[in-house]
Amino acid sequence: MGINSYFEHPAVALVEDGEVLFAAEDERFTGIKHGRRYTPFSTYLPVAAMHKALAHTSRSASDITEIGYSYHRWDHMRSLHGCLTGRRLSSLRDELSAFAMLANLPHALRSGYDIPHRYRDRLPLDGIRRIPVREWQHHLSHAASAFHCSGWEDALVIVADGAGENACTSVYEGRGKSLRRISEEVLPNSLGHFYSSVTEHLGFEPFSDEFKVMGLAAYGEPRFSQVFDSIVQLRAGGRYTVDLKALQSLGRRLPPRRRHGEPVGQVHMDIAKSAQLCLEQALIHVVSYFARTTGLRRLCLAGGTFLNCVANGRLAAQGIFDEIFVQPAASDAGTALGAAALSSIRRGGPAQLRYPSMALGTDHDDSELATVIAQAGDTARTLESEAMAERLAVRLSEGTICAVFRGRMEFGPRALGMRSLLASPLDPGMRDRLNALKGREDFRPVAPIVTEEAFGRYFEGHQDPYMLFTSEVRTEEREKIPSAVHADGTARVQTVPRDRDPFLHSVLTAFEKLTGHPVLINTSFNVRGKPIIESPVEALGCFHTSQIGALAMGSHLVEKKP
Repeated sequence: MGINSYFEHPAVALVEDGEVLFAAEDERFTGIKHGRRYTPFSTYLPVAAMHKALAHTSRSASDITEIGYSYHRWDHMRSLHGCLTGRRLSSLRDELSAFAMLANLPHALRSGYDIPHRYRDRLPLDGIRRIPVREWQHHLSHAASAFHCSGWEDALVIVADGAGENACTSVYEGRGKSLRRISEEVLPNSLGHFYSSVTEHLGFEPFSDEFKVMGLAAYGEPRFSQVFDSIVQLRAGGRYTVDLKALQSLGRRLPPRRRHGEPVGQVHMDIAKSAQLCLEQALIHVVSYFARTTGLRRLCLAGGTFLNCVANGRLAAQGIFDEIFVQPAASDAGTALGAAALSSIRRGGPAQLRYPSMALGTDHDDSELATVIAQAGDTARTLESEAMAERLAVRLSEGTICAVFRGRMEFGPRALGMRSLLASPLDPGMRDRLNALKGREDFRPVAPIVTEEAFGRYFEGHQDPYMLFTSEVRTEEREKIPSAVHADGTARVQTVPRDRDPFLHSVLTAFEKLTGHPVLINTSFNVRGKPIIESPVEALGCFHTSQIGALAMGSHLVEKKP
């Protein structure tokens, strides 16, 4: 069992004999976005996710041979001198509290600390106490989550985030079962903290709303680039530095900080654009140097910074690599999977984990779904897969927003068609309708999905089934799918291969027969401030309290009258 719980995105993964049995974020079960408030200096166990993992796989604590934890307390302790030299942003008192939390972790697990009674059927106290705990470095866990899920024998592996213990950007050579670190930037040289500071300056929530800055950048001009280039300075040998004092004084270098709730103006868009370009240039600088020096032709990426799909698109456009794999759960949640992989390999498991897709969470069978629908007083039609795809395509072609709740829940921040809202991209007003439904800012883009074989007809760029890269929308197609096109002519595209997701491919194909376009909007099935929906009760609740017109739950279709 891999566990992440030190910073945000607490999550759990189960790996057995090299097979990923389960992976899910704790937020899906607690209902709290990111799993909990950002409080790294307190002991936290994602017991809801731990219990769900065991229940889903019919396991109990006695079956766990090792818990891999994706943070290393002694490495953290060794980095605390940075509080005295100004290299760390937080105080020594807080950092010592953090160490105390980590020091308490094995005791917490072995004593059953914070495990409520209702979970003890799968997590009994005597069983928990006997499980050995292995602490893995945070960045190594990130790297493992990408490389050991890539299916490749060798790759260049790069991790970038806020910080893990002391590391901010780490570079590894992955070969077989080995990950060898070849370079590392440490605090305060954090690209993640740089981008989060800009996020805060723009009036958004740091360590949470960075994607809003990325979306806002499409509307701006880089007129503040000199400010940011003086903060993030590129050095020889693929290195860079971040001027922490300059970063802390953004208010004196930029126009005044936007207060939360204030209107977003052109100046904020220009700040976002300037910061986005600065981040992209730094990542290209690091990646291109180590591509040249190692000669490796495959690239694996992980860490929250690589959820920036615009930067990923720029990296892919450099043409340096034959293949690129970004861990779909690139945030800290993915380190649970990486820690599980490292513990599995340490105990003799294979170098590459096996998993059918990123649908690695909970599911709900058709009989349970039918019971919940009946209890809600709804009437549903039961349809075979092909008939369901055709009916959804009809409603989508009519401009209806449709929800799908099927199979196992996705692991990671992207809804990939298992817990999704689907809509037509042909309606120029659809983006605004979806943003209003979800309570999002009006500048936020929505992302398209397209059949794999039709990708080149509409888009130019890197094909990806996980919606982690932006592509250029072909000029001649932009007016045909207006709601799928962002302000700068790009789109964050998810390609759907027929063999990977036959049902979603069928919906797209049926929509093409009706409209001529195998493209739909796909956004997560949730509303603002809430995690992606996990349970059928939540799904029906969202359906009835929003402008969703049809809900496909397994083989059951619930519809509102057009």
